[in-house]
Parts: sequence; structure tokens; C-alpha cells
Amino acid sequence: MGRVMELPCRILETAGSAALGGDGAVSETRRGQGPAAWVVRGGQDGEVEARALREGMTLISWFELGDLSAYPTKEQLRAAAVREYPNWSPGHVVSQTWGFAREMEPGDFVVMPLKTEPGKVAIGRVAGRYEYRPAEDQEFPHVRAVEWLTKRLTRDQLKPDLRASIGSLLAVARLRRHEIPRRIAHLAETGIDPGVAGDPEITSVSQLLEEAVAQVEADPGSPKMLTIRHLLAHWGEWRRTAAVIERVSGELADVGLATRPHFTEGSVDTVVALVPVEKEPDDSTASTSDGETVTETAAKETSGKLRLGDLPSKVVSVLSSTSLTAARTLMLRKRFSQVPVIDEDGVLRGAVTWESIGKAYVSSDTPTLADAITKAHVVDHDANVLDLIEYLQRDGFILVRGNDRKSVEGIVTAADLSGKFGQHARPFLLIENAETRLRNASEIFTVEELRAAVPQHQQKKVHEAKDLTFGNYQHLLEDATRWQTLGWRIEQGDLLGLLEAVRKVRNALMHFSLDALSPEQSQAIDELLLLLDAAAPEG
Repeated sequence: MGRVMELPCRILETAGSAALGGDGAVSETRRGQGPAAWVVRGGQDGEVEARALREGMTLISWFELGDLSAYPTKEQLRAAAVREYPNWSPGHVVSQTWGFAREMEPGDFVVMPLKTEPGKVAIGRVAGRYEYRPAEDQEFPHVRAVEWLTKRLTRDQLKPDLRASIGSLLAVARLRRHEIPRRIAHLAETGIDPGVAGDPEITSVSQLLEEAVAQVEADPGSPKMLTIRHLLAHWGEWRRTAAVIERVSGELADVGLATRPHFTEGSVDTVVALVPVEKEPDDSTASTSDGETVTETAAKETSGKLRLGDLPSKVVSVLSSTSLTAARTLMLRKRFSQVPVIDEDGVLRGAVTWESIGKAYVSSDTPTLADAITKAHVVDHDANVLDLIEYLQRDGFILVRGNDRKSVEGIVTAADLSGKFGQHARPFLLIENAETRLRNASEIFTVEELRAAVPQHQQKKVHEAKDLTFGNYQHLLEDATRWQTLGWRIEQGDLLGLLEAVRKVRNALMHFSLDALSPEQSQAIDELLLLLDAAAPEG
């Protein structure tokens, strides 16, 4: 590796001391939050891992930027990134280098996945401020001293969510989710990942069912309780698609169990009980005319519905005896567009909206709350979302009954629904963007090369890159010769792994559900785009 002329070691001072906690203390911006956790890789191919562990440091490249202490603002660093790395997203360059030099603090945890020892990770704590050492290594001049706490922890000791989080392909990434700093500290000390506080352990399906059956047999009044999220996790699932609902319902029914409420109702954080089928209030063990149990029929009907899920917000209401002024004030304070009106005995009278208030003042100089009440459409918590769109378009909101199908417990607005659909449209748009990048890059190949990437019976249908499916690109790029033709300066294996992960996500998205993608699925999409942004930037 090349060397440059001897230069004195420079430590970030003055401009960065406030942000970094110059005396080793936590900065004002992070005071009270405790240490952060970071993934810092030891080079693209692990080429500086051994030195980092041996000399007690973590180090990164981006050497073309020079001394990072020379950039007091992100804007100045961004300008340098645009100049030195024209084919990279400047935002990605800045987030990593600024994070390493300015945001990382002494006491923070560092996780280094070891590429030279697959399946192993090292964990340490930052022991010093940013240092620029070009004399020691031309390509990796940016350094932080680290006290390594454990150097060869196995990835199997990490729970799946934590393994996915440290799988980031960035050279530097802050780990923010799943209480990671606390868990990293516990891992370094004990070798055990405690998981997220309060989360039950995810076991096998058979163990879950055995425990649930044993629990109801021992005490029918105290069934096993868990969230829908953790119920699905036992099957290795995250979203309630039709296939998942049918599979989970079937395996529960095979041992005489069902969930109460049904696990398709509410958000994935709703708590359900695993109860005997015969204990369900609707006598689910009765048979239909064709011999199919009611439970099976209900499961099929449920799997075809797009339910409200976690859309409803907790409802805030006013009593019918409330003054119109008080109702208006509440709506202003809470930024509500409407508020339900309920009698003293709990009976819903309707709702007050800004439109109904305006009409009341047109009709009277001194209107009362009763003058401003308008009809409110009320639905059950397990209603089909698609059946509600016309009411949301007309009224702007609907009220939602709880599990007792009597009391009003939630409200859904048109903005809620559009936001939810927007959240679920995002993965489709990102994957489409990735597919466009792959298609454009693949135009360099001949028709014969493109056809070689698809099954023989489909080859006659391929005339240009746009005729390939998403899965075909994985086969196209796994060939060493074609990969060399592309000339992409990224790890081929990493890209192929992400293509496979995103292909599975794409297939899962075809089974529409209001449940969000898992963090791991979203991360795979983001990282694929990150690599494509570097290798095949948009023109």
C-alpha cells in the first residue's frame, strides 16, 4: 500500500471539540442519551481489520477528502465530496465521514463485522477523538482509537434483528433501532444478546404451540398472551398476507387453538390470546354445509380482506353538554379537523367538524354544540378498508368501534389512509427505481448475453434489456465475464445477495397487506439502491 510524505498527526480541535466532547465527556447534543453504537467496516475486503484489532483503532478510507477537521460545516464537506467523488452520492459520503469525525464520541460502541473471518464480529468502545494520520496509511488515514472488548463474537450470538442491523454495507453507519447500544454493551460483557426489553423470546412453532396448549390445559383462564408481531415471528413472517394468514390459522387449528381477537384485527402490536377453538364466542368449531369448519371459512374470508389494521388513532371526544366554544378550542389545540360528540350515557350523537361549525354560524348568530353536530359514519374495527374509501372521500373521516362492536374507540381520516398507502407505495417505487438502473446498465450486453440469463423456454421472448424480469438480472450479473464487462467497482457477491433479498421482498409485495415491511426487508432495498447509486448513478 502506498505511502505519502511524513506529516504530523493532527487531532480534530476547536471547531469539532464541542460536537465531539473535547474532554471525552458526552456532548451537549447527546447529554442524557447515553452512548451511541456504530458499525465501522475494516475496508471493502477487510484489508485493515487485522491492523485495527492489533493496534486498537478503527479507520476508514475516503482519503481524497484529506483532513476531515478542515471542514467545519457539512456544506463544505459536501462540496469536497462532489468534487472528489463525482460518481457517488454526496449525501452518502458526507453522512459517513461527518459521522466518523464529528458525531462519534468517546464511549460510543463500535461493531466491526469481520470479512476476513466470516460469521465473526468485533465489539469495542471509542477511546479517542478523530485523528488524521496520512503518514501511517495513505488509503485509510482517518482514525479513532478503540478499546476492543471482544474480538471474535459469532454472529449467531446476535438476534436476527441485530444481525440485520449490522449488515449495513456502508463503511460507517450509526445503529439507532432496537435498543442497540444497551444490547451491544451486554453482548460485549456476557456474549448474550438480551434483545429488546420486554420482547418475548422467539422459539420454534412447535414449541410455541406446545407451550400454549399446556398453558390452557393447566389454567384455561390464563391463556398464553403475545403480540401479533411475535406470533408471526415464530413462523418467520412479518406481514399478514393471505398465504401467511392461511398458514398460521391452519397450524393453530391443527392443535385446537385460535387467537382472540383474531390475529388479522388491529395492528401487529395488538396483544392476542391463544385460546382453545371451542372457547371462541362465535362457536368456531361448527361445520358448514360442505364440511369445512367455520374457523377455516373465517380464515379464508379474512385473508381476502384489507383490514384497518393499525390505521385508527385513539379517539378524543367531547360530551354533548360541552359548549361549542370549548369544542372549537379543543380542535384548535389538538389540530383536529373533527371531534366526536357523545352523550353522558356513552351514546354517540355524531361529530363536530370545521365545516359543520361554519354552517352553524351561518344559520345562527349564537349557535350551540347541538347546532354544529353532523352525522358520523361508524364501522367495526375489522372492516374492509376498500369498502370505506367512499365515506372517507365524502366525510373526510370515519369512527371505529372496538372489539366489543359497541363503543367507539378509534378514528380514521382521509389523511391517515393516504399516508398509509403512501408508506406502502414507497417500496414499490424504490424497487422500480432499482430495476430501471439495472435495465439501463444491462443495455451494454448483446441479445445473446441477455438470453443466456433466462430459462431456455423464455429466451425467444428476450430482445432487449427491458424484456428481463427482476430475477433475471441476478442470473445475468452472476457470470464473471459479464460482471467484468460492467466494470462496476463494488463487491459482486454483496450485490447478488441484495438482488436475491429484494427479489423476495418484491414477490412478498405482490401479496398486498397493510402491514409494513420488516426493517430487514426495507434495509435490503435501501442498500441495493445505495450500491446501484455508486455503481450506476442516474444520469
